Amino acid sequence: MARPWAILPILLLAVCGSVHAAARHVVLVVKRPYLEMRTGPGRSYPVFYVVARGEKLTVLFSRTDWYKVRAPRGVEGWTRRDELAQTVLPTGGPAPIPPYPDFATHRWELGAGYGVYNRENLVTAYADFALTGSLDAELVVQQAFGTLDNRYVTTIGLRHTVIPEWRWISPTLGIGTGYQYVQGKVPPKPLETSNQLAYVSLGARGFITRRFMWRIDWRSYVVFTHQNSNEAPEEWKFGLAVFF
Repeated sequence: MARPWAILPILLLAVCGSVHAAARHVVLVVKRPYLEMRTGPGRSYPVFYVVARGEKLTVLFSRTDWYKVRAPRGVEGWTRRDELAQTVLPTGGPAPIPPYPDFATHRWELGAGYGVYNRENLVTAYADFALTGSLDAELVVQQAFGTLDNRYVTTIGLRHTVIPEWRWISPTLGIGTGYQYVQGKVPPKPLETSNQLAYVSLGARGFITRRFMWRIDWRSYVVFTHQNSNEAPEEWKFGLAVFF
C-alpha cells in the first residue's frame, strides 16, 4: 500500500515554491520620458495608459516578449520586453530582464511525448495550467501498447518546478491521482479492467526557444486493486511542449 508520509516532502516543496513565487515580483523605475501600457500582449492591442519618467511599476509575469506590469495606481497592462529593458531598479542598477520568463511563467503548456509504461510502449499528451510561477496543475492522457493488453491512463496532479528561472534545465517534482483502464487483446480477460491509481514523479525541463520546451519525466505508480497486493508500475517518457 502507498505510505502517505512518503509524499509529504513533495507537498511541502510545492507550498514553499508557491510562497517563493508570490514574493518574487520585481519593482522597476521608468527612465525614458514615458512607458506605454497596452490592454494585451501584442502590438494589435491599443495603448491605454502611460507611466511617466521616475514612476515605479511592478512586473507581474511574462508571456514570450511581453510583460504584464502594474502601475503605481494599481492599473495593470502589458509592455514589450525591449521597452522594459530600458528601466532600472530602484537602486539604479539595470533591469533584470532575462532572455526567458523569470518573474513568473506562462499560463498554459500543451505537449506530447513518447515513453515506456510498465515495459510497454507509451504515447502521451498533456495540458498544464500555471497556478503560480513554479506550481502547475497538470492533466495527462496516455495509452500504453502491450502484447497482451492496451492500457489507458488518465491522471490529474500538481507539478512543482524547483528553479523556474533556469533556462536550460530545471528539476521538477510531481504528485497526483487518476485511473487506469485495461483492454485485453488475447484471452484470458484481465481480472480487473478499471483501477484507481496514485503517483509521484521526478523530472526536468528546459527551454528550446521562446515558445518551445523539452521535458523528461519518471513516474512511480501505485495501482489500487482488489487482489492481495497492489500493482507498482514505473514510467519513463520524453516530450516536447509549446507554451503561451
